[in-house]
Amino acid sequence: MYEEFYGLKEKPFNLTPDPRFFFLSENHRGAFEHLLYGIKEREGFILITGEVGAGKTTLCRALLNKIESQSTDSALVLNPMFSGQELLQCILGDFGIQSKAMTKKELLDELNQFLLNQQAANRNSILIIDEAQNLPLPVLEEIRILSNLETEKEKLLQIILMGQVELKEKLSLPRLRQLNQRISIRYHLQPLGREEVPRYIQHRLTVAGSSGDIHFTQGALREIYHYSQGIPRLINLASDRALLGGYAEQNREIQRQTVIKGLKSLEGEEAPRSNGPFKQRLTLGLAALAIFFLGIFSAFFFLDSEIFPFKRRSLHSSPPSADTRSSQERPQGNSFYTIQLGSYKTEAEALEVAERVKSTGYPLFLAKADAADGGTRHRLYLGQFAQRAEADEVERTFKRVEGFSEVQVVLTSTQLSKKAAP
Repeated sequence: MYEEFYGLKEKPFNLTPDPRFFFLSENHRGAFEHLLYGIKEREGFILITGEVGAGKTTLCRALLNKIESQSTDSALVLNPMFSGQELLQCILGDFGIQSKAMTKKELLDELNQFLLNQQAANRNSILIIDEAQNLPLPVLEEIRILSNLETEKEKLLQIILMGQVELKEKLSLPRLRQLNQRISIRYHLQPLGREEVPRYIQHRLTVAGSSGDIHFTQGALREIYHYSQGIPRLINLASDRALLGGYAEQNREIQRQTVIKGLKSLEGEEAPRSNGPFKQRLTLGLAALAIFFLGIFSAFFFLDSEIFPFKRRSLHSSPPSADTRSSQERPQGNSFYTIQLGSYKTEAEALEVAERVKSTGYPLFLAKADAADGGTRHRLYLGQFAQRAEADEVERTFKRVEGFSEVQVVLTSTQLSKKAAP
């Protein structure tokens, strides 16, 4: 829309991960060099993490442009919301293998044979999984098994996992410790520094064809940094709206007020101020505090419950009882620790949440409890842990990664049913 006015060949601040616009900040350069080193040394597993919008996918595209040659083949998985078998099919397809395999074993055998042929031809094979934080835990464990495809001297497949910070939290789970231990190179993408934002904006303008006559004032750059906090995607959003505002004003010098007007259209009625991130953190903090007190209030009224079967997993005898004050490592007798994920008004709500977390592989239990208003509440419990420390670790992960603000560890003095599903 404004390209002709500014003399640009294309829009400089598109949100698509175009490697031509890849900006080598100090931090992004470090990530890029770590990736190249890991590939050259055939390190096996490489982990790259970063905040939403930090430039991971653009980095991934730039890497592919760098490594694609006559001696390297790569498979790129952008949306890994697959089962283990579907992921294998996707990997084979991206390597150009026309597979007719019907079982997971057949798919794995085909991949292994392809990799052996690659190794015999002195070719590298690299698998890159973007948005890897979305991988279910069982699939992450299957990816670890892919790293077992090797000869006596070297790995046949190098695997690069790229994802948001939640990926690190997932990998810290006890059940993924074998995979976590195999990651030899790790790098976390940081936002751009304040002094890098003007260079980033100028870099993208130049790639888009600017002759240097588009000027962002210092006040405009400050507003963009305060809004974005150095996150490239947010810089793009703010800069694009600023250019649109400059076009409306027929002005090639982008002023602070032009940026503020553009940010209003992004954020709604109120213009973001320089202390916007602080206000946002304050609001989130108050919301978290409110949820904390709500959890205490709920626990007070919904303490006793009657367990009934869920998904062929059930408990007998007395209901779970909250024992969060206990510091003992192992429960007594037939007791075990479990994690209460939440308390819901209807069974349908609880089952909906259960669908979200069933991929973790932990057993799930559903319980009914009498509410203070005479109604019934439905509680969802996850896992059975012999040690309190393990339960606490999973509890922390569900709070940080899965967003369960009311999750808590409880002690259950019951026995598993013999009819429980394996």
